[in-house]
Amino acid sequence: MKRTFIFLGVAASFAIVSCNTETNSPDPNVLVDANFDTLAGWIPESMSGTLTREKAHSGKYALKVDGTHEYSLGYIAPLGSLSGTRIKKIKVSAWAFLTANTSASLVVTVGNPATPAAKSLMWEGIPLEKSAIPGKWVAVSKVIILPENILPTYMLGLYLWRTGGTLPVYIDDLRVTIEP
Repeated sequence: MKRTFIFLGVAASFAIVSCNTETNSPDPNVLVDANFDTLAGWIPESMSGTLTREKAHSGKYALKVDGTHEYSLGYIAPLGSLSGTRIKKIKVSAWAFLTANTSASLVVTVGNPATPAAKSLMWEGIPLEKSAIPGKWVAVSKVIILPENILPTYMLGLYLWRTGGTLPVYIDDLRVTIEP
């Protein structure tokens, strides 16, 4: 239940900017391609605490979680708006920067918007500390098999979750692609 509430809060905060994180990539397999630079100025000040210029892998901005922000801004979009065909598998990749003694996960969810209070159909956390080298940008990725019972109206959600420590953790250049 806590994950559902968190997802809804993150989803609501990012619905405002979701259209700004997608690019019109010529590759039809790219569902989301976000470097977070296009979000500056679109986010209300009260919600902009996790969009930062402190560190960025590319451009000027990245998402951050720290001792003040357990969850970053999130991304949410109906699967049917991302692809005209049923998506069976996706690859989620990003660049992560962790400081010492911190941990965070890049979270991927799929939920039914008709039952927002219900548990997500899929919740997958990608622990960044398993791949990261403290003090360096490191590429992280994971292939995720989506549930067979998803519909085009179901929402794909993405956000960064601080799971340990209070020092900053950053992600940038987030990408979601369809896997064969």
